[in-house]
Amino acid sequence: MHIRCLLSAIMLMAFCVVDAAVITLRSGQKIQGEVLVQNEEVVIVRNAEGARFQYPASEVVSVADTENADKEEQQADNKEPKQHGRKVTLMVDLTGGGAFIPQEQSGGHIGGEFMIGSRYIGSRSIFIGGGLGVHGMFLGGKTYTFLPIQASVNVPIIEGKHAPFVGAALGYGFGLNRGTVGGIFTAAQVGYRYTINARSALLVSLRAQFQQATVEAVETIVGEDGTEMAYIGKAGRSFVTFGASIGITF
Repeated sequence: MHIRCLLSAIMLMAFCVVDAAVITLRSGQKIQGEVLVQNEEVVIVRNAEGARFQYPASEVVSVADTENADKEEQQADNKEPKQHGRKVTLMVDLTGGGAFIPQEQSGGHIGGEFMIGSRYIGSRSIFIGGGLGVHGMFLGGKTYTFLPIQASVNVPIIEGKHAPFVGAALGYGFGLNRGTVGGIFTAAQVGYRYTINARSALLVSLRAQFQQATVEAVETIVGEDGTEMAYIGKAGRSFVTFGASIGITF
């Protein structure tokens, strides 16, 4: 009986030695505990108090047993983890919802964007890049189409597999309709990012956009004799859109 208990204790100690590890994150934080799951997508750790923590594999620099933690840290430094800040990602999204010209007309809009930029900035999964899109607005029986060329940034509020984020864009939208001259384009969004794996993520957000333009407008002039005359002229307009957006990075 004593021999059996001794063997069980030895096996338990062996498992503890094997599972005890130091996890180093891109932020520089180190977590010590038992590695429960480690694959290409996620690392799950249980600390000495029994609490479990989950980290995307893309945020983990190294996983080393406690005896070799210093050696693994040195190797991670030699590999320059910040190289992830130089990796490029593509972002494609679709957006749709309502549109209106203040105090004039209301309708709907649909559009899409293609962006290219950074995957990481330092140890943060911040997207900074640029690209173009196509947005169509349907107001008063007319369709207005713009091609915005823009710079964009998306910043996660917290890091992790499930992360809320905020974003903004600024650029110039070219009018694609005859008689339409484009202008300043801006956008803002707040949403949720779900990390699928180390290379891709799904983004869902609420988005608002502002597009300046000069368009053809029919104006009516009343003469001194009371007669009305209509003519087509140029007028500045502000197109405001709002709605939902869904995108993917890869």
